[in-house]
Amino acid sequence: MSIKTSLLSLMILCSLNTAYAEEIQSITGANTIDAYEALTLFEKGATFIDVRDQFEYQLGHIRSAVHLDLKRDFNDLYLIETLDKDIPIVIYCNSAHCYRSAVATFLAVAWGYENVHYFKDGYFTWLALDLPVVMNQSQDAIAQKDKADSQWRLQMKDALAQVQLAKSQGFEQATAPTVRSLAQ
Repeated sequence: MSIKTSLLSLMILCSLNTAYAEEIQSITGANTIDAYEALTLFEKGATFIDVRDQFEYQLGHIRSAVHLDLKRDFNDLYLIETLDKDIPIVIYCNSAHCYRSAVATFLAVAWGYENVHYFKDGYFTWLALDLPVVMNQSQDAIAQKDKADSQWRLQMKDALAQVQLAKSQGFEQATAPTVRSLAQ
């Protein structure tokens, strides 16, 4: 059995405890897409945003995905003032039972992003279909040599780097609206 198959089996077993959770089918203002539509967007250079935690991301992620942990880093997307809000972004988590991608998609739309795609089936489906992934950090260099990033992906990475730099230097940033504040 390959490492990829073993990892997929382990991830599926770990996610069984949420098997009965309610799926969120769509988010107003975003396009809900399946794996094949996600692959088409991937090939066109859309920016994929992985909202899982650091441990999950390091185990494996969609190639060229930007990691913005929903609980820790996702608000950086709100803080970017220089980024074109029409940039195509695809937000994903583990599976259709993972609420984090739905929350992140809702926030991105609320923050004014206009080309948002909710990949509700997520990473496990992408992995099961044997689509481009990075299984650990050591493969990142290989992935970067496979194909140059698209202009959209580079814009997102540059803008996020600027926000991170400003935060590290202690510059005051506006507070991002939260799900709770947007619902009021």
